[in-house]
Amino acid sequence: MRFLSRRTLAAGAAAAGISAVAAAASVWMVSVHVDDIASTRLYDDIASLPRREVALVLGTSPNARGGADNAFYEARIDAAAELFHSGKVGHIIVSGSNPSRYYNEPFVMKRDLVQRAIPAGSITEDQAGFRTFDSIVRADKVMGQRSFTVVTQRSHAARALYLAMHFDLDAVAYCAKDPTGAPTYTAQLRELGARFKALLDVNVLDTQPRFLGEPVEIRLRPSERQGPVGALD
Repeated sequence: MRFLSRRTLAAGAAAAGISAVAAAASVWMVSVHVDDIASTRLYDDIASLPRREVALVLGTSPNARGGADNAFYEARIDAAAELFHSGKVGHIIVSGSNPSRYYNEPFVMKRDLVQRAIPAGSITEDQAGFRTFDSIVRADKVMGQRSFTVVTQRSHAARALYLAMHFDLDAVAYCAKDPTGAPTYTAQLRELGARFKALLDVNVLDTQPRFLGEPVEIRLRPSERQGPVGALD
């Protein structure tokens, strides 16, 4: 058996190291690009948030590992309820996955919003929001909304807005609170890869939603049309 020389092994290791650094740099640059694109449409202060008739709440599991409440989920539901009760939106789309009768994110989100005194008739379930890309496209193609407020944590919201802006949608985001400590750091690390995948989806892969189906009409009641839709600054 012929063994590789130390010089050849060292050269291979160096090349692999350079490739890994280049890949990491590319992922980081994409993330910075996404933040830059979305920065003027991200809002933490509800008073300065432009009004939209509809909010799009992006789904996540209601429970963390071990069965405890998921702080990311609770913060998104609280933020959506705050938007509605402050008059910043008049209708809410809850978008998530429902792979089985035992796990249905939109159903649970609607239930928890109703418990926060939001009328059931002011909430529409999107049962095919399998991932952020699908939720954004379906808000337009299925729900007929080209202007809306995204509700999720800030790093996730930037990616959602990047996708919305690619499809020429007039979206802003109200940023739900991030949990403190390790969960947020882990989520932000995962977000780096998700942003790179989002760029590939819309610029290289021509990705399509897993499911579209028939249009869903969202009928806004007169009381839900409170004032003019705010313009972006």
